[in-house]
Amino acid sequence: MVNGSRLEILKQKMGRPSKEEIIDGDIIPVLFKLAWPMMVASLLQTAYNLIDTIWLGRLPSPENTLSVGAISVAWPFVFLLLSVEMGLGIAGISLISQHTGAKKYDEAYHDTGQLFFLFLVLSTLLGLFGFFITEDFLNFLTQEGDLVPYATSYLQVIFLGFPFLLTFAAFNFSLRAWGDTITPMLVMAVSVVINIVLDPILIFGLGPFPHMGIRGAAIATVFSRSVATAIAVYLLYAGKVDIKLKLWHLKPDLDKLKKFISVGLPATLGRIEESVGFVVLTGLLAMLPMQEQILAAYGIGSRVINITFIFLGGLMMAISTMVGQALGADKKDRAEKTTKRATMVMMVFMSIVSIVFVIFRYPIMRFFIVDEPLVVEIGARFLAILAIGGPFFAIYEGVSGALNGSGHTGQQFGLSLLRLWGLRIPMILILAFALALNSTGAWLAIGFSNVITGTTAYFVYRKGWWKEKIIDKESKLEIVIKKIKRKFSKSG
Repeated sequence: MVNGSRLEILKQKMGRPSKEEIIDGDIIPVLFKLAWPMMVASLLQTAYNLIDTIWLGRLPSPENTLSVGAISVAWPFVFLLLSVEMGLGIAGISLISQHTGAKKYDEAYHDTGQLFFLFLVLSTLLGLFGFFITEDFLNFLTQEGDLVPYATSYLQVIFLGFPFLLTFAAFNFSLRAWGDTITPMLVMAVSVVINIVLDPILIFGLGPFPHMGIRGAAIATVFSRSVATAIAVYLLYAGKVDIKLKLWHLKPDLDKLKKFISVGLPATLGRIEESVGFVVLTGLLAMLPMQEQILAAYGIGSRVINITFIFLGGLMMAISTMVGQALGADKKDRAEKTTKRATMVMMVFMSIVSIVFVIFRYPIMRFFIVDEPLVVEIGARFLAILAIGGPFFAIYEGVSGALNGSGHTGQQFGLSLLRLWGLRIPMILILAFALALNSTGAWLAIGFSNVITGTTAYFVYRKGWWKEKIIDKESKLEIVIKKIKRKFSKSG
């Protein structure tokens, strides 16, 4: 194990910004110092998933097809349950970053302890819930009955490992909020290496291990994340990173838990409505004529676009950290400038990406699929139309990062709800079905929903409601809870 001083030296060599830089340094360099490790971590996460798919695809037929298909069926269910904890993670970023910016470090440690407590409790409950409901849910979700035993075998292991998976997530959120994005990346790298080694051993049954197929992939994932969690806990409790936890920090603090829930609830609802919304969107595409070709084109196009989200996602998380710490330090102007400049960087990037999509849309599609001219044509049209909303989507992501860092998750939930349920899905029903524009109508709906939501996000930024820190202020939800309590106490 690398000791604390060596780890700190390594992080400094890799460009980790100091707390002073995050609060007062040149915005763009600090932004990228925070963002690049998160981009690498996202690539590592993608590698994590890709490795499983590659090895499972090398199983004998038909086990390979069923295993790969089972992974595709399984993960939407996992993401749905993860929505609860990811919403709380955003609350953790808001509270920890603002207390860090205010130099209330003991409060930041306490926030971290409460985040770990919440993740441990909820991951255990959700893991047990998922374990017992998996088979029935999958039977309801898919008509491909042959996939269900494989997906069930995979998911039940994943759900039993939920406490390990989510404890590591709490570590990621906490250190990123503090301003240390390098340590989570390094620990993630260790986890990925372990997974790379274990996958073929457990999937194919090499050496003393039996052939476990898709269950082996799940065990490799849980074990490698368990090692990452053990490293994370050691670093936190041995004082090897800036956040120094003690066991008493895990003791439930009712006031802090209320704050976590009040900030995390809108973020959780946002994650859930997004998960459900994209399932509904895919279902609508499956109802169109030539649904097989449309779904194939949408799948390829979405994967290509998701590559750009690695860059945007890293910058968005960096914005959250910088805005949270700036507001904690009572530097509203700094928070505003950070959001503005970072969003401009994201807009320039997405403008370049959009131009590339338009010019190279046909070669991009042909790279992923050959001998399917109809799929290529539909997918090329998808990339071209989606390019319209590229810069506007950057505005949405930039403002969302600021809202998450400031803790005004209700406003971010409103933007997300508008984008999917207020605009995209109704517009698909109108353009694709009512006006019979088929896939072109669906692509127009997706593109213009980004344009309108991005424009709305800009006005939210301009209004400045989000520039109020939450660490010394009661949220609307907390005020409502207090009113209800007073009402019941009077009636009692």
